[in-house]
Amino acid sequence: MTAPLKRPPVPSPALGMQLIELVTIIAVLSVLLAAGWPTLQSTLLRHRADALQLTLHASLSSARNQALIRRELIGVCASEDGQQCTDDWSAGWIIYRSGLRRGPPATPGTILAHHRGRDDVSILAHASSGRPLLFFQADGRSPGANLTLRICAARHLHGKLVVNNGGRTRSERSNRDLPC
Repeated sequence: MTAPLKRPPVPSPALGMQLIELVTIIAVLSVLLAAGWPTLQSTLLRHRADALQLTLHASLSSARNQALIRRELIGVCASEDGQQCTDDWSAGWIIYRSGLRRGPPATPGTILAHHRGRDDVSILAHASSGRPLLFFQADGRSPGANLTLRICAARHLHGKLVVNNGGRTRSERSNRDLPC
């Protein structure tokens, strides 16, 4: 018997990526990311403004519910430190038990909730009476002039929250490029 003929081994194709292929892919991805970055940034800012508006709307509704449940005066005001009222709604806000008087929180124990704001989204409060504090009575009403909180992103109006005398909060979204 004769031995079968042995063929020389056939080299198999490379299974990994070549360095040139890898560098090309990285370059293409870098160009695509650089081209889409501004759009991504504006989209993220819009989503952050939406989230802040929804959080503030939920906080105002929660404050009204607390007034109805507790049958007492509940206050909401801008607060930077979560303890005292300030004028900057962008830094955050607190919900607190006001007792029988309309004023800032008497003690830290009366604060029910503290929410932080965002650095890149601003909130501007406007009421015809110039009231810096918002109160919900035991029956859920918010006496006084309507309070409008404007949500601004990148110096443009993003949306509004309006609290009427009945204590209900209405949310509006602005699709225009109005300055804030």
